[in-house]
Amino acid sequence: MTGFDVDIACAAIFAICIFYTTIGGIKAVMWTDTFQAAVMFGSFLAIIIKGNHDAGGASIVFDRNYQSGRMEFFNFDLHLTTRHTVWTMVVGGYFTWVGTYGTNQTQIQRYLTVPDKSKVISAIWWNMLGIAFLLIMCAYAGLVVFAFYDIHQCDPIQADLVDKPDQLFPLFVMQVMGDIPCVPGLFVAGVFSGALSTVSSGMNSLAAVIIQDIVVGAMDKQISEKRKTLLTKVIALCCGLISYAVVFVVKFLPGVLEASLGLFGMAGGPILGAFTLGMFVPWANSLVRN
Repeated sequence: MTGFDVDIACAAIFAICIFYTTIGGIKAVMWTDTFQAAVMFGSFLAIIIKGNHDAGGASIVFDRNYQSGRMEFFNFDLHLTTRHTVWTMVVGGYFTWVGTYGTNQTQIQRYLTVPDKSKVISAIWWNMLGIAFLLIMCAYAGLVVFAFYDIHQCDPIQADLVDKPDQLFPLFVMQVMGDIPCVPGLFVAGVFSGALSTVSSGMNSLAAVIIQDIVVGAMDKQISEKRKTLLTKVIALCCGLISYAVVFVVKFLPGVLEASLGLFGMAGGPILGAFTLGMFVPWANSLVRN
């Protein structure tokens, strides 16, 4: 939508991520995440404010979405094939976020960087406020996009302006604010910030897990801290290159968000189950056959 080639964008993101994650480790990841979050929030807010104005204001946005049936507050349908209900949000959301903040390596490695437990708790509370605000902005941005195209009686997908739902928001940005200096660049910077944060966190986590659980744990290798640091950087570099190769498969998926949530559920669910078993059934162990 912006005219920026997708393959070049992916190459730039991974090249930058591999460089600073390999060199700086978790410290580089956390400092860049902080800056990237500020850019992402800033770009998102600017787009929502302008889009909300062009759509006719908040009252028009809510009215258009409510009249179309897109806003559901009390859907208690128990059918398992219904995607969004109160139950999927409460129950599914609970296990998703517990898995993310309780067992996911990308979060745990951040907890280990602070000096004491009380600061970990404070960081989680602050993060909860930030992620709640971000999710509210994401939801309202979707309402604004729908109201804008509903007013103009246009379905971008049926009109062949875009191929996938993932492209609706970039199209909206370029159509509403493409002629405003710096705004498209701000949007691209926001997208890049989110991608950089995700990729760098994943690379650093993979490297830490491989070095600690496989090299040191399973292989029982006793290595010096200097060699461990060097090996971690090499592993992070390899993980980055492998992840970049996977991009050429992922970009052909119909929806990136659905795919990522599905993969996280398949991997995060068993991990959360193992942690829960360890906490509530401490006598559980492995079966050993003689």
